Amino acid sequence: MSPLGLVLLVLGWSAAVWAGASLICRMKPAPKLAQAIWRGAALVMLAPFAASLFLPGLPARFEAQLAELPLMEPLTVMPAEGAAAASPAQALNLPDAATLILGVIAAGWAVRFLLWGISQVRLQRLKARAMRTNRPIGHWAEAVGLSRTPRVHVIPRGAPFLAGILKRSVYVPAALINGTGAQQVIVHELVHLKRGDLMTRPLERLIADVFWFSPFAWWIRGQLDFWREAVVDEETVELTGDRIAYARTLASAARVSRDEAVLPVAAFILRKKGTLKMRLNQLLTEKQRPRRLGLVMAAALVCAAPLALAQGMLIKGAAAAPGAEISYSHAVLDKARLTSAFGLRKHPITGEMKSHGGVDLADAKGVPVYAPAAGAITFAAEKGAYGHLVEMQAGGDTVLRFAQLDAMKVKAGDVVKPGDVIGTLGESGQATGPHLHFEVWRGGIAVDPQAEEGLVLADDLFVMSSSGGKVPVPPEPPVPPVPPQEPTEGGTEG
Repeated sequence: MSPLGLVLLVLGWSAAVWAGASLICRMKPAPKLAQAIWRGAALVMLAPFAASLFLPGLPARFEAQLAELPLMEPLTVMPAEGAAAASPAQALNLPDAATLILGVIAAGWAVRFLLWGISQVRLQRLKARAMRTNRPIGHWAEAVGLSRTPRVHVIPRGAPFLAGILKRSVYVPAALINGTGAQQVIVHELVHLKRGDLMTRPLERLIADVFWFSPFAWWIRGQLDFWREAVVDEETVELTGDRIAYARTLASAARVSRDEAVLPVAAFILRKKGTLKMRLNQLLTEKQRPRRLGLVMAAALVCAAPLALAQGMLIKGAAAAPGAEISYSHAVLDKARLTSAFGLRKHPITGEMKSHGGVDLADAKGVPVYAPAAGAITFAAEKGAYGHLVEMQAGGDTVLRFAQLDAMKVKAGDVVKPGDVIGTLGESGQATGPHLHFEVWRGGIAVDPQAEEGLVLADDLFVMSSSGGKVPVPPEPPVPPVPPQEPTEGGTEG
C-alpha cells in the first residue's frame, strides 16, 4: 500500500471509529462506561495495524509469467571509465510523492517528540520551584485505598496535578492550598493515583501522537482526557460526600488556576473551552440508566472486529505487493563476465541461430545471486532448460528471471528486498558452464537487460562489487535486432 493510501485508510478508519463511539455516547452512559467506550475506540483504531503484524495478508494479483504473490528491490551498474557524465537533468532526482509523504509523517513524529521533551523540561522546572507542605492527608490516602501516602507540594501557579514515578507527589497551586476546597482537590489527585492514571494516561494519549495527522485521533484523545476526569470527579464526590461543594471547588479552581503550558500531566482543570461546563453538568444532572446500551456496544464490537481484521490483512497484503515503479539499487552479482547478450545469437548447444531472451553472466559456481530490486518471488522451482529458476515480480508489470541456479534460497511467496540472496550461481538445466541466465520482462515482452537504466548501461555491462569496484566487459559484436520471441534457456559460450 502506498503511503498516501495508508494515510487515507487511517483518516477513514479513525473517522468511522470516532463517529461510532460518539453515537454510542449519545445514550448518556455512566462516566466509567463512557471511558471504557473511548478506550475501546482507541484500541479499535489501532487494531488493523496490530492485526497486520500476525495475520496473513490478502493475496495480491500479479501479472506474472509463471506465478503470483508479494515484494522486492534493486541493482546498481556503473558506466565505463570514459563514459560521459550524467546530464544535470539526470543528476537531479527529486523525491517522489511517497517519499515526501513519509518524510512529512516522520517530521510530525519528530515534532511530537520534541514537544514532549519541552513539556518534560517545563515540568521539572515547575517541580523544582515547588515547596513541600506538612498538610496531613494520611486519612484520605487510607480512605482512597493507598498503601503509601504521597507528599503534598505547593507550586506558585497553575492547576493541581499528580506527578512522580518512584516518589509520587500531589502539586497544588498556592491560591488553592488554603482554600475550603483544598481537601477535595487533594482527594481528586489521590483517586487518580489509586486508579493508575499516571501510567494509563500517557498510553491513551499516544493515539494522537502516532496518528497526529488525523483530527479524529485528536478528538478521541480529547474524549479520553475528559472522561478520565469525569470518572475521578464521581469517585471524589463519593468519598467527600458533597456534590455541590465539589462543583464549587471545580468552579473556583478554574478561576484561580492557570495551567502551565504543555505539561505532560493530567491537570485538575482541563484547558479546553467548555470542558468545565461539561464536567459540572455531568456532576449535577440527574441521569437515567440507558436501556439496551450493552446490546448496542456488543453490536458495534461485532461490526468493528471483522472490519479491523480485514483492514489488517489488507495492510499486510498491500505492504507485500510491489509498487508500480521499479528502481535498481543492488548488484545481481558481486562481479561477472558477460558471455552472451540479448537478441539473436548462435545457440551454444544446438548451434542454431535463435533469439536469446536475456543475458548470460559467468562467474564461479556457488557465488551468491542477489535481488536487484524490491519485489516478490512468484516462482522458484525446476523448469526444463531453465534449470533452477526463480521468478520475481519487481514493480508494476516488470518480471525478473534468474535461471541456471545451483541452489535456490527463496520460495514462491517470499518477499525480498535489494541485496537479499535469492540463490547461488550454477549450471542446472541446459548449460555449458556455471553462469546466471538473467531475463527482464515487461508487460509480457522480454526486454534487453542492458537497456534497463540503473541495471545495465549502454553496450557494456558493469556489475558493481560490494567494495565499490567494477568489472568492465568488452562489448560483443552487434547483432541484428529481431522481434521478441518465446524465452529460451541460457548458456555460456565456453
